[in-house]
Amino acid sequence: MRSIILLSILSTCLVQTSVVYSQSNISNKLTKAHLLVRGTKVSVIPPKDFTNAPNFLGFEHNPSGSTVMVLDIPGPFAETSKGLTKEKLLANGVDATNIEKLTFNGMQAMLITGYQKTSGVEYLKYVLTFGTDKETYMINAVAPKNNTALGNEVKKSILTAVYDAKITVNPFESIDYTLIPAKGGLKFSKRVATSIILSTDGNFPPKTEDRTSLIVAKSYNKVTIEDKKTFCINRLKQAPLILEHTESPTPISIDGIQGFEIIADAKEKSTERTKRIYQVVLFSDNLYYMFFGSTADKSAKSMTALKQVVQTFKRKPVK
Repeated sequence: MRSIILLSILSTCLVQTSVVYSQSNISNKLTKAHLLVRGTKVSVIPPKDFTNAPNFLGFEHNPSGSTVMVLDIPGPFAETSKGLTKEKLLANGVDATNIEKLTFNGMQAMLITGYQKTSGVEYLKYVLTFGTDKETYMINAVAPKNNTALGNEVKKSILTAVYDAKITVNPFESIDYTLIPAKGGLKFSKRVATSIILSTDGNFPPKTEDRTSLIVAKSYNKVTIEDKKTFCINRLKQAPLILEHTESPTPISIDGIQGFEIIADAKEKSTERTKRIYQVVLFSDNLYYMFFGSTADKSAKSMTALKQVVQTFKRKPVK
């Protein structure tokens, strides 16, 4: 289930090259030019003319499509960094040309340089990841491949990062919607960037016999989707599951947003445990909200609970 979130973050088109390893030491201090990225413990000096991004944690430059995005991942750096290899990055669409091991503000870190392709456009990509034994931060920066100067600016920006472990983060500050987990007997478990995870016992993965959980995520880039029903089917197929039976997508409307819901029977690829899946995708202003529910309960109880929670979805008023 954790891989669903990471694949959504990293998915792009595929290319290939080589990797070089090196070692550096970087130490930063907070300055007046630093801006705290809302909902995180990280401050950076954003590039010139970049503004706060409304759909993700970080900054954006709309004219060029460039971004500086902060992702916070619950889990020790020693574990999460294992997935940052050339092969695994390539499998998720990132062509890593250089992976540099760092000591960053006294923490173990890695700086990845490479390329990615989105909607037919090639981008320079830089990923700075660092963390502790409790949490990991990834700062992703992209700029058009043909704009080397801007690429240098976004790279320079992420290397100004300062992490303050003493900051208390409100997990709901960075999301633009509300839910009522208790409506279906669920509890808040984790937040990853602008996604939240709910489960029956507050753990993820849940330890209860029914193993019911719900991941709620919002796309951070505007996309044009002509065949929304097919899009929903393809999103379900991207999950690490063996789909055994899938019901046809059914139209659904929540908080005035139209979309589709799908119920499926599946097995986990890693464990072959059977699951019932409840997926809802709502489309709004060239963005979409995705709800991915999973339960081992074969009765209607847990499926009904997932539906009840999703129905409480409501967007926050625009400030």
